Amino acid sequence: MATTGIRPGWPGAATLIAGALMLQPPGALAQGASADELRQLREMFERQQRQIQEQANQLSRQQRLIDTQAREIDGLRQAVGAPRRPPRPTAARPAGEDQAVVQPAPAPPPTGGPAAARDGQRPSTAAEAEAARRQEQQRVLATDPTLARVGGILTPRGSISLEPEINYLYSQNTVAAVNGFSIIPGITFGTVDIRRDIERATVAALTLRYGITDRLEVNARFPYVYRSSTIQTAPADITASPITVGPTGSGIGDIEFGASYQINAGQQDWPIFIANLRVKSDTGRSPFEVPIYTVNDPQGAFLRGLARELPTGTGFWSVEPGVTVAWATDPAVFFGGLRYIWNIGRTVDVQDPAGGPSTPTDLDPGDGIGMNFGVGFALNERTSLSLGYEQVWVFSSSAGGSRIAGSGLDIGSFNFGLSYRASERVSFNLGVQIGTTESAPAARLIFRVPIRFSL
Repeated sequence: MATTGIRPGWPGAATLIAGALMLQPPGALAQGASADELRQLREMFERQQRQIQEQANQLSRQQRLIDTQAREIDGLRQAVGAPRRPPRPTAARPAGEDQAVVQPAPAPPPTGGPAAARDGQRPSTAAEAEAARRQEQQRVLATDPTLARVGGILTPRGSISLEPEINYLYSQNTVAAVNGFSIIPGITFGTVDIRRDIERATVAALTLRYGITDRLEVNARFPYVYRSSTIQTAPADITASPITVGPTGSGIGDIEFGASYQINAGQQDWPIFIANLRVKSDTGRSPFEVPIYTVNDPQGAFLRGLARELPTGTGFWSVEPGVTVAWATDPAVFFGGLRYIWNIGRTVDVQDPAGGPSTPTDLDPGDGIGMNFGVGFALNERTSLSLGYEQVWVFSSSAGGSRIAGSGLDIGSFNFGLSYRASERVSFNLGVQIGTTESAPAARLIFRVPIRFSL
């Protein structure tokens, strides 16, 4: 930092003048100088003393500024994992030197917080470096389709995120009912009824997120569902033609509410732990509300029990607590999660495929356990990707207190996510899930556009 308004030559001149005045005897001063000249010299001497004092004060202020900046640089180095700078050696002063050499103060690092860090500039403080690191980590985690749904992504304090979403699902199941017997493995004597079900679902959803603090977020998701299915059943009579029906359904889905809280700061190479809570309502149309085929319908003997229309919800409330773990190790971010799914049972009216009246039944859908893990990378300041796996085990359901055989589910999928940050506020996220088990959808595509606003 330059010392403006101070002429370095003046202190030396003041010293010479003062020395000259002290070396001359009083008589010489009285004889060789008038009273006015003595007064002028005295004023010049006092003025030089004041300037020397001002220069000393400026040197002191500069030294304090240098010390403050040095502490900030050390904190920044520690935040990014770089070694602390070595102490600056003190240069020896020449003999007889009584004036400190003014060193220009280092220019302050560029400000701009996380944005400056992403553009390759150094954040101005350790706090801003930590904020940039957190934002980069959250951007990587947001690419994973599972974390975006169950929790683990935090919105900064005072920010609102709107996330329009399009979700496409494709599923195919083939069920064979054997009416016969087998003597040799693989060879069946008798008839086989085959039912093939191809389902497509498109979900348009809007998710709202609000950051109460940098560690606490609340969110809500509002889906609209359109489903279509093609069901083909082949009767046991080989002379009969296959029967095909195509039920559809559309309407509002099950609205969800959630919250996420970061438990720890994740310092000293510790992973961060995020507690999540998600609550799913039953606002969608229940499977027990849609009409079904009965034996009284045409071809009812083969279609009985199948839905004429498709539901848009599950028909039950569920509560889903869980925890997400994220560990950043440059250049990767490892993540994982564990959650419990509590499906709350209730009394429902079960329709009779024989055409009789509905029967009130205490139905308790099975609870479940879900886990996921993966790794994400920031390819550059705008593009991130993630690879992961998700597994959900759903326990058997029960009706009237009795377990329903074969109602348990085993759902697994490989996940791939890609994110592109178009600007400071807008990102484009694409997720792909490929089913790995019989109960899982064959494929799911998820396209989200998070748009962030600061209040």
